[in-house]
Amino acid sequence: MNPESNLKICFIDDIRTVIEGMARQIRWDLHGITVCGTAINGLEGMTLIHDCRPDIILTDIRMPKLDGLELTRRVKELLPQSEVILLTGYSDFEYAQKAIQLGAFDFITKPFSLSGIEEVVLKAKEKIQNERRKENRMAEMERKVMEGLPILRQEFFRYLLHHKADPQETKRRWAYLNPVLDPCHLFVMVIEIDGFRDASSRISVGESELVRFTLQNILEDTITLSAKVFILRDTATRFSAVLNMPSGATAMDLAEDCCSNVRRFTRYTVSIGIGLPTHAHDLSVSYEQAIQALSYHLYTGGDAVMSYADVKFTAAVPPPHLRNKEQELIRALQAGGRDEALEILDQLFHEQSLQQPLPKPEYLISLFYEISFIMLRALQERVPYGDLEDLDIMIRERPIASLASVDDMEHMLKDIAVQGCRLIERRTRSQAANIIQEAVLFVRENLNRELHSADAARHVHLSTSYFAHLFKKVTGRTFNQFVIQERMEQAKRLLLEDRQVQDIAESLGYLERRYFSDVFKKYTGLTPSEFKQAHVGNSLNL
Repeated sequence: MNPESNLKICFIDDIRTVIEGMARQIRWDLHGITVCGTAINGLEGMTLIHDCRPDIILTDIRMPKLDGLELTRRVKELLPQSEVILLTGYSDFEYAQKAIQLGAFDFITKPFSLSGIEEVVLKAKEKIQNERRKENRMAEMERKVMEGLPILRQEFFRYLLHHKADPQETKRRWAYLNPVLDPCHLFVMVIEIDGFRDASSRISVGESELVRFTLQNILEDTITLSAKVFILRDTATRFSAVLNMPSGATAMDLAEDCCSNVRRFTRYTVSIGIGLPTHAHDLSVSYEQAIQALSYHLYTGGDAVMSYADVKFTAAVPPPHLRNKEQELIRALQAGGRDEALEILDQLFHEQSLQQPLPKPEYLISLFYEISFIMLRALQERVPYGDLEDLDIMIRERPIASLASVDDMEHMLKDIAVQGCRLIERRTRSQAANIIQEAVLFVRENLNRELHSADAARHVHLSTSYFAHLFKKVTGRTFNQFVIQERMEQAKRLLLEDRQVQDIAESLGYLERRYFSDVFKKYTGLTPSEFKQAHVGNSLNL
């Protein structure tokens, strides 16, 4: 109601001249007050009050048929917001006091003046308008509270899920918020959208919100078929559902239906963990149980239901021979043994899969990070950190939530092994090329002396057998083949300079000219003299 709108007033007195004076001689319209009628006795006055429902009633306290005291009582029952002003003689003072106790606004003693009446009426008007403003404010607050109830319920349940609550306070707030759930026999289902953390990074914010909205509707529609439920968003990829035990279905059946409908109507799947039944103030216990059950989806890879009641917990026990396997893995990585490293990782994960009951997921995650950093440290002993920085970032910044399954862990560790071995191989290849290049320079600088692979190996500080293997791997030729090639190429250059064959043979470490000529012919198909004649002669003819 608008507090500034016109008020209505009526006058009741058994003396008509008094009524006429009060109603006509004061400009009530200037004060936003409308005279809605007059009456000359109490019964007539009550009829008038029923008909026009005035805001202010000005009445004599002593009237025939119905006195002012009884009229005040009836008015306050009929129109509790209206104000009654009593006209009374000095001898009626105690009588008027009783009327005040019944709720009359004020009384005016006779003889009275019009200005006095006007003043009291305006005070009543001010009171009525103030009350209306207060009522309007309260109504607006109540409206806002009602509009905000969904948010208040969300915050209430979020608090219950994450904190131990006081039973009495929970009962009080439950009654106020009225969440359409029974506070007893409640349990929590935690519902994770499989792979949505990565998927949401590839779509727009609007599309991501649409997916969440759609999935929440599917979950609510599915669950409400057999149970009362309240669903709230827990994280960007997770919902929490608080529900009463379903009628005619088990919690597992209900959760399986949720998985089935999400899979059927969307391109996503969900994983669900179920806590044990409890009371409203203990919902945080059921929530933690549901979270623990959900963590076992590390073994399922998603699109499945796990109940805390069915999870068989076990202490964290390292896999058999773990430390030996770690050492084997380090040696394989540092040698660049890709296939061997992958085989060791296969064995580690196979041993994990054989444990019964299965290890706690949090232990498996810690083991994953332990092996990741062991592999990284092993690689750092062979490869500069700059080359490993991307791998380091991949390990350190990979969120645990993105490790959706044991397969994800295995694939990531194998990816580290493959990339690490590739870096070591590249590094080894580069180092080998530098070593062999140094050996090549040694050969070219010593073509005049007898050369053996042991001499070159000693020069580059390698064993003879490893040097021989490395030399052939890098150059594609044995050491002896390379020495002959270098000598023959140098011989061709010297022959073109018209040097004597005997001198050339001696400069290349051949003591016998005949032996040098045989080697040269085998290499070029021509004797030194034939080669010289063919090439030097052609040069002269030009």
